[in-house]
Amino acid sequence: MHQDTICDLYLRVSLDRDGKTAIERQEADCRAWAERNGLTVRKVHMDRGRSGYKTVERKGFDAALAAVTAGVVGTLIVWKLDRLSRKGIGQVGKVLDDIEKAGGRLVSVVDGLDTSNDSARRVVAMLAELARSESKNLGTRVGHAKRYLRSKGRWIGGQPPYGLLIDPKTKKLVHDPEHAGYARLIADEALAGTSLVKIARLLNEYEILSPRGGQWNSASIMQLLRSPAFAGLMPETESVETDDGERKYTGRVFPYRDPETLDTVEVGEGIVTVGEREQIIRTLESRTFVYAGKRRPKPEGTALLTGLVYCAVPGCGRRMHRVGGSYQCMARRAGNQCVGASALVEAVDQYVAEQFLTKLPALEPDDPLLVAIADRWVHRVDPETFAKRDALTAEIQDEEARLADLEDARAWGVQRCRSRGALQPAFRTSERTYRRSSWRSPQAPHAVCGRVSHAQWCRPARGMDGRDERRPARKAVARHRPR
Repeated sequence: MHQDTICDLYLRVSLDRDGKTAIERQEADCRAWAERNGLTVRKVHMDRGRSGYKTVERKGFDAALAAVTAGVVGTLIVWKLDRLSRKGIGQVGKVLDDIEKAGGRLVSVVDGLDTSNDSARRVVAMLAELARSESKNLGTRVGHAKRYLRSKGRWIGGQPPYGLLIDPKTKKLVHDPEHAGYARLIADEALAGTSLVKIARLLNEYEILSPRGGQWNSASIMQLLRSPAFAGLMPETESVETDDGERKYTGRVFPYRDPETLDTVEVGEGIVTVGEREQIIRTLESRTFVYAGKRRPKPEGTALLTGLVYCAVPGCGRRMHRVGGSYQCMARRAGNQCVGASALVEAVDQYVAEQFLTKLPALEPDDPLLVAIADRWVHRVDPETFAKRDALTAEIQDEEARLADLEDARAWGVQRCRSRGALQPAFRTSERTYRRSSWRSPQAPHAVCGRVSHAQWCRPARGMDGRDERRPARKAVARHRPR
């Protein structure tokens, strides 16, 4: 199949809510356009719950762009241009250049745009900037609404802390009758100086589920205790400005302060008092490192097999990391119920390194391990070429799968023809039965090559006495059916 006759679809929704069909409706419209224009849809790329305005990873977008720029498909179809991007002509213009360089085209169904037409590029530029402006204005309106709700002491959205609920009328925090007692137990243990790991193990021992339904760990306990809303205070997430002028959240949450009075704002009931929260935080910071309870930068691996060794305790299987001079199970250290595996870093690293260096010189040029090493090196040096190669490889695999399906269908057809040959005597008997019937229609098609047509087989055939004369034929077929 030529690339000009096949296409890929790219679909995106910013908010992926249960019960919503936005992305399904996008796909239906895009498929209808492809069918009307004689194109075959090869693959559908999706990004659910991903913004087209913020700087976030979009795997579906990257895969779709790689497919069309690598020449795997000739057309990339989107439902609307703002589904592709809301970053303006800065990003959309580069996408158009890459697609045009590969000899492909971009189609926007709702906007009625096809970049194979020379006049479409100017319209694309205008719509791209319009989408960017809409997103910026929407962000301004949302920010204004949040500031208003904060000033009134009302919950602005999101999941409340464990042990608390949102009153649907007042939009303020109230105690959850089912979990508030457990939440207070966590606070009392922390005020008594109990370590976070021991608190997590205590909860897991009595099978008290975490807010997400799994086991507790030290990180989830830390996040709960540091939450301003746990003390009935309005929370705010810290954000910083990036080099390109955008706002990026750091993940650090602190009490919101009124811009005029600089006082904290209450948002309802809390599990602990403000004073108890400050005491807990002082206790935690006095015995932990500087990044306690905050999102810290990703550290470089300090051991050869950090994150590559797994705990072999039955039912665990969690990663092991270097702690001191040993690899230790992270589930055990986090407070989960695991006895905890441990191995000396120096001994394990030395053994693995010696085995690798001993095997490497003896590898043949086409050895899979050597190929994997070369691929990883190419991926680091030239990731764009590597992405295009992955797209082509995926297309080859799809074509091979379709070829296998055709071979299976061909084999099934041959077997079916052989079975029909074995049924020839039965069909001849059926034909004789119909000829003996008193009912004959001049328009009814006659049997060809000793076989009864579908119309003759399905229409009623009754004799003068009203008996169904198809029964002898059915019995004949049953006698001659291959076993």
